[in-house]
Amino acid sequence: MAKGSNDVILRDRLQFDIDVGGNTSLVYGRIDLSDYVSIVENKGLAVKEVRFMLRDPSSSVGSWPSLLINPVAPGSTGLEIANVKVFATTTAYEDVTDVGTASPNVLCVYTQNQTGIFQNTAGQSVLRLDEWFGTPDLHPEGYDVVTDLLIGIACSGLTSTTLVSTTCELDIMLIAEPKKITQKDLTQMLTQAQDL
Repeated sequence: MAKGSNDVILRDRLQFDIDVGGNTSLVYGRIDLSDYVSIVENKGLAVKEVRFMLRDPSSSVGSWPSLLINPVAPGSTGLEIANVKVFATTTAYEDVTDVGTASPNVLCVYTQNQTGIFQNTAGQSVLRLDEWFGTPDLHPEGYDVVTDLLIGIACSGLTSTTLVSTTCELDIMLIAEPKKITQKDLTQMLTQAQDL
């Protein structure tokens, strides 16, 4: 999406730990929007685009690995499944399984899912699926917010030897337009938050 003349670009970085089992319980990072939002002053932001980039700072170029699972030893049989869920919201959810595009105040959800099937000497097969639910591009008018934005992440089964017991990073980029929030806008936000 092209940047509008009044748009601002905001960037932040969230660090998260992956434990020895390849898991990260749901954690949040907060994007401070206090310079742009205030209900008292009728100031808000229309978030037009949200982008995520997973990073492994311990790799030679800081890139996220393509293989999230740890292949079993040759001659073994097994099935491994890895999942990553990242989302932007204005509501803190306690359980990541409650988060979807139909959840109130969720702007977008990004998932990575990888399944590895290992069959003795027949070799291995790995399937990886990356999906955006909702949209990274909230254009043309954007998603109105009057509070800070929360970015949630949770991981399971990331057994790749490059990921277990490490601290990884999630880069976030927002394109948003400052706007005056009317009573009608506030009512609409409240209604949407109570839809489900």
